[in-house]
Amino acid sequence: MMHETGYAYAVARVRVNELTLLSAADIEQLISAQDYKQVMQQLSEHGWGDVENIQDYSKYLEKYREKSWKLLEEVLDDIHELDMFIIRNDMQNLKAALKCIISQQDPRDLLVSPSVYDSDEIVNAVEERNLDSLPELMRDAAYEAYSVLTRTGNGQLADAIIDTKTLELIKKLGDESKSEMLSNCAECMCVTANIKVALRCANTGKSKEFVESSICKCDTLDKSSLVTATLEGKEELLSYISNTRYGKAVDMIEISTSAFEKWCDDLIMECVKPAKYKHFGIEPMAAYYLAKDAEIKTVRIIISAKLNDLPADIIRERVRALYV
Repeated sequence: MMHETGYAYAVARVRVNELTLLSAADIEQLISAQDYKQVMQQLSEHGWGDVENIQDYSKYLEKYREKSWKLLEEVLDDIHELDMFIIRNDMQNLKAALKCIISQQDPRDLLVSPSVYDSDEIVNAVEERNLDSLPELMRDAAYEAYSVLTRTGNGQLADAIIDTKTLELIKKLGDESKSEMLSNCAECMCVTANIKVALRCANTGKSKEFVESSICKCDTLDKSSLVTATLEGKEELLSYISNTRYGKAVDMIEISTSAFEKWCDDLIMECVKPAKYKHFGIEPMAAYYLAKDAEIKTVRIIISAKLNDLPADIIRERVRALYV
């Protein structure tokens, strides 16, 4: 990790690019657009490129996300300082590779980017059953998930194992960053993911083995208590969460699933707001990437809503908090 002042050029580049982020007024303009076509026209006017004739907006948005990562690759001496924000993609690629060797399909159409490691190397390692050649951070997850898939064929449990290992990696990378902001952000990512999975498990009556495999350890939400509450059902789970610092989640859950999902994303965005006032260090770059991520999620929600003729008031309830 370089000295804080060594980030001066990177921060300057990011600050310039922050000026192109959509503002609250821009988002309101998109929400008020008459239809999908007008939304795409407005995005084009905001510098999103020639998007009016795009057929698959989802693929376009993923490519747009990759551009923000490529900018960070250009300005940072060591992009791996931000691995915690994309390691999830590597683990998603591992999932795809493992599932496809069981189903004898080609996983390459399912791979996502940006990623920390070469996705083709991950696929090759799994296809050749040479899990030892995988990056060290991924091996335990790969072995456990592969064992479950080959012994039981339980794809849900294999996914849960990989998802939990992913969160543990994010937590580890956040804590190792020596940045309080990144550490807090990693903690929020783990907490919100734990609450989501606990709620799903409570609603579907998952077994103790599944619940324990699906929830990761974190600092501000006790795993043992969360597992116990989850196994006792949704009412007990919500009662437990309401008595933690994350009690606001219960209010959102009771409103709607979309309100809860928005609360989760907004909580993470709140973690990076202090980066606005930092002139050196890795934090502004991390905040910029999450800002782009929130922006893209919001645009995706608006586009989907317009395609499904949802009213503007419903869209406003779902859009994420922005960084700018």
